[in-house]
Amino acid sequence: MSQSSRTGESGHDSGIALVEVSVVLVANQNDPSILNPDFLRYNGIVDKALKLAQPPMSTPMISQVVFEGDIAVRAEPNRFVFEQKGQPLSEDACMVPELAGRFVQTVSHVPYSAIGINAKSLRPPNDDSPYSVADALLDGGNWMSFRDVRPDVHLKAVYSYEGRRITLDVGGVGALRGDGALGHGLLFEANIHRDIAERDQEQRTKRASAILGAWKDDISDFNELVAKFHAMGISR
Repeated sequence: MSQSSRTGESGHDSGIALVEVSVVLVANQNDPSILNPDFLRYNGIVDKALKLAQPPMSTPMISQVVFEGDIAVRAEPNRFVFEQKGQPLSEDACMVPELAGRFVQTVSHVPYSAIGINAKSLRPPNDDSPYSVADALLDGGNWMSFRDVRPDVHLKAVYSYEGRRITLDVGGVGALRGDGALGHGLLFEANIHRDIAERDQEQRTKRASAILGAWKDDISDFNELVAKFHAMGISR
């Protein structure tokens, strides 16, 4: 399926909107203290014109830099996290996969062992009636097949295919309705996980860069999967 046809099935016309994307680089024995605004700017990981939204935080166990535009970069002993939020967040405005890719090229000596690309989409409340996760689970079952595989369901749907694993959570959430009142919407959260099995460090870095370079395909898969839930009539 082409990129354009997948995007067309994303469910945005139905009111479901992408609101957050994050990238997690899994690697042990990190040094969180390396993360600071000067490091990110000097190495060209972020644009020098990108301004801080709040003072950076740095401790032996966690460091975080938050930029304007709801962009945050966080370092922990076992992972680096790049996160961006929006209401909604368009794919064209999403910067964090590219930032993570530049980071991998700059900090190429780190033995990255896995990458998670995470996405959240929100279906706002209907002005007339709430949405129920029970409707999604009981009505139709269209979500029970994706990419010709059936998921393992443990209050979550887990789809494993083509070297990746998508774990999708669907839950109710309080959100503003069209009339400004607080109502009950649906939040779709996905973790798209890939292990990096290469032992050679150069090959490991190339693999990480390739995964990050294809992030739009992952978001398209997420959108298509969310659309399967919406197509069952949970928006009625």
